[in-house]
Amino acid sequence: MARLVAVCRSDDYPFERRQIPLVVDDNLTMVIQLNDTCMGCHGNMKPKEMDHFVQRFHALTSDEVAIALMVTNKEIMSMLSQMVPCVGCRRSVEKLFIQLVETGHPALEPLVVTPSGILSIKHEYLFDPKAIYALFYVHGSRLNMVMDSIPKSKKNKRCNLHSLDSHKSKCLGGWIDIWDVLSSECRDEVVLIECDALKDTLENYLRKHRFCSECKSKVLRAYNILVGDLDRTTEKGYCPALYEGLKCCTEEGHVHVPSETDFIAHLISRAEPELSGRSVRRERHAKTLDIAQEEVLTCLGIHLYERLSKIWQKLRAEEQTWQILFYLGVDTLRKNFEVALEKKQGISNLELMCQELLNEEMVKEQKREQKRQKKKRKKNVKAANDEEEIKDGSDSEMHSSACECLLQTNKNKENCKTAVCASCDEEHSPVRTGVMDSCRKCVPPAKRSPKERWCRSDCGYSSGHEGCETCSNPSSNDGSEIACIEGVCNHDGKYAYVCVVVFLH
Repeated sequence: MARLVAVCRSDDYPFERRQIPLVVDDNLTMVIQLNDTCMGCHGNMKPKEMDHFVQRFHALTSDEVAIALMVTNKEIMSMLSQMVPCVGCRRSVEKLFIQLVETGHPALEPLVVTPSGILSIKHEYLFDPKAIYALFYVHGSRLNMVMDSIPKSKKNKRCNLHSLDSHKSKCLGGWIDIWDVLSSECRDEVVLIECDALKDTLENYLRKHRFCSECKSKVLRAYNILVGDLDRTTEKGYCPALYEGLKCCTEEGHVHVPSETDFIAHLISRAEPELSGRSVRRERHAKTLDIAQEEVLTCLGIHLYERLSKIWQKLRAEEQTWQILFYLGVDTLRKNFEVALEKKQGISNLELMCQELLNEEMVKEQKREQKRQKKKRKKNVKAANDEEEIKDGSDSEMHSSACECLLQTNKNKENCKTAVCASCDEEHSPVRTGVMDSCRKCVPPAKRSPKERWCRSDCGYSSGHEGCETCSNPSSNDGSEIACIEGVCNHDGKYAYVCVVVFLH
């Protein structure tokens, strides 16, 4: 919380670190001492992040660091228009920045404002990476929190301090808050009431409550006694106890009120009905001088309360303005410095992220291509196997057809005397069996047709009992015989052969 630590009595007052003037009125200017956080406090710093920042910081030269940690007035005002919606806050920040440019007060230390309107960092912290890290990422990370903590008006985008509603509302207990942040010097100055200002308050009070002329003259008489225009000892009905503790400086026109908290509370409590709005606008009377004195004390309490409320309002507004300017300046410097680091590295964080995304996409595309190639190879292998099976089946059917052709040719010949039809004497002679086995060996099992692999008999013409899909009932021993033509059937591994059926009588 900001405090009022001194009274500025001259234009060349030596303002110290984070002090700015607070103009209360034309005759009173006080000094605000703002929150002074130590730059050396690194309690909330994360070691790993700080080490990484220090490493990046040393990548820049001294000249590059000095340039990176400088921002212009235009950059700050551009950021101000983006971050601050309240018009009153923006105007106050602009006014404070111009004031610092003209006066050079160290109000934003460790930030400094040059006469040319450049915001930078004080030289003793400029090349200290740990101090810069603490400023940017510890103390300066509160900009969003400060902006969120500023109450906004529901009707418009103005904050409560710059809206008219805040001036209308009055909290009777709020005066003690400003009283607690005042130094002794400031308290003495606050309770120094100008006679002209008190008279203005008194006249407004008399006009509001429509005092009659006689009562009004009584109240004005009590006021003149207070300011020393009338001799109190000669006034009939005057009560000295009511004005006890109050002193008047006739030469300078001041009324000195004791700066004791209890005395101030007593005066403000007298004005409580008027301040709270419970007082009814009706004719009031002050028939006696002591009642008129009480009305003067009521006006004095009203004036003190309004004076303290005015100071409290100005103090809160100036503190909020300073916070916005300070944290906005730190945030602007941080962004400018990070841009300089990215330029030094040659590639921004956004480009790195894009490159990572491209690499991931390339890896995924390679995996998809490998799957396509693998699927294509499987398809080619399957097609080759199917083609080979079809070709083998065609060869087997062709050989089977040749045998069937000869079978049909000799089937109806009763007396075949050719050399092709050699007969066997017995149905199950060893000669016939051996010859048939040798004929079957001509064709490998895999290349035989289904008929040849299944039917091992003479398909109904022999006396065997092996099954066949085209076999007829078993015949007698006098049936036909199958012989292999000598010299025609080749047993050297080739598949050319001729099988004939010989009908025996």
